[in-house]
Amino acid sequence: MVNPINIFCDSQRLLPVDDSDLKLKALFQGYYRNWSGRDVDLIGEREIGFIPFFGTMIRHRSVRNLVDLGLFVRKNIPRHIYYSTAYYKYPDEKVMKDKGWKGAELIFDLDADHLAGAETMSYNQILAEVKKHTQRLIFKFLMDDLGFEEKDLKVFFSGGRGYHVHVVEDSIYQMSSDSRREIANYIRGEGFSTYDVRRSMQETSHKLSGWKKIIDDNLCSFYSDLLSNNEKQETLHGLLGNIRTMENYLRDLNRATDVGGNLKRIEVLTMPGYNKYRIMDKNDEKVLNYMVVKVKNENLCEIDEPVTTDIHRLIRMPHSLHGKTGLAVVPITLDRFESFDPLKDAVADAFREKEIRINLLKDYSIDFDGESCSLKAGEQSIPGPLAVFLAAGRFAKLL
Repeated sequence: MVNPINIFCDSQRLLPVDDSDLKLKALFQGYYRNWSGRDVDLIGEREIGFIPFFGTMIRHRSVRNLVDLGLFVRKNIPRHIYYSTAYYKYPDEKVMKDKGWKGAELIFDLDADHLAGAETMSYNQILAEVKKHTQRLIFKFLMDDLGFEEKDLKVFFSGGRGYHVHVVEDSIYQMSSDSRREIANYIRGEGFSTYDVRRSMQETSHKLSGWKKIIDDNLCSFYSDLLSNNEKQETLHGLLGNIRTMENYLRDLNRATDVGGNLKRIEVLTMPGYNKYRIMDKNDEKVLNYMVVKVKNENLCEIDEPVTTDIHRLIRMPHSLHGKTGLAVVPITLDRFESFDPLKDAVADAFREKEIRINLLKDYSIDFDGESCSLKAGEQSIPGPLAVFLAAGRFAKLL
């Protein structure tokens, strides 16, 4: 079967621009016939950009209101359409400095581009993995660590391989690119070397939070039953290199320290807070390094940093169609994020009205719109949404 990730690679176009593209454009036209702009505030202060079916990116456009946006879309029938995350005095000026920048939303783009192992995953697997990262971003980093509330966030399925998260809280609009980069680096776990973690832990006396708390909690858990847990001792053996060093280390855990009235080292290492980092030796640091790497791998959130730091970024228009899938850019409330199924909930109803005849170029399998589909190459009639998906991804030709 063909790996679905290739539908997003322009260098692997399987079809030339031909009659199939014209038919796909007609299907998009039908979708946009009664389309109206939604879920975008102050549209008159946003730059509009789009990619037509036959041509390259056109940008520096503007509309006065959402009604005009609908007219604009119906006139141009875009394959992709975007709007600026920034607000401008003059959004249609061609030179960026002449636009009169007024502020910008804080944007996070989560996609398969930065996902380890994406090249071996199916499209369904990619969407599931990116969703995990998006869930961490929203509920752990933005809400728990940074303190944003549900009302401050707008979440969208991108229509392609991931999600867009917009922070629209008042304090972020005037933030510089450098300040946005600091947030992106924190979310991606940048700068958390073993040396930096230990030094910062030693210097703090207040309650730990964020990455530091996760690392500290994991260390406490690791040491809590180390003396009796064979699995953890095997991990320790691997870290320290040989059995004699490990045995000496385990004995040394019962040595008294000068913390809290001569507490044993094992008691200090299982105690939440900064004291453990002040008594660490080189072998303790090996355990700390292991935990830093483990925590980062289990909790990292792969965001596209340039998107977050760019204060002039264009992002996909809500409820528009993604030109390489035919799926819609769908807003998602937080209470339904966990149950959201992009290959069902982002399927456009307009394409469900009839079956469409296609010529499938290669055998293809996917779970789509609630069905497990396994198609053989050749001419056939299939449900409209799947036909659009395959034609947009250039795996099939519309007949």
